[in-house]
Amino acid sequence: MADDTDLDKVLPLQDWFRRVGLPARSGRNLIRSGQGPVLTELTPQRKGVRERDHLAWLEARRRK
Repeated sequence: MADDTDLDKVLPLQDWFRRVGLPARSGRNLIRSGQGPVLTELTPQRKGVRERDHLAWLEARRRK
């Protein structure tokens, strides 16, 4: 199990898009529509996704 430090690691958006296999445009549309993960604002111009928010987003998207 990952420790809290690992779960608080922030992936820059471009890295998150690659991780989930989305083109940047599709990833931005997903986030803009409110269906993406919670974002962390590193600076006004740089945003990312914390590991814990990525995992919560994945869990919420599970379907049976």
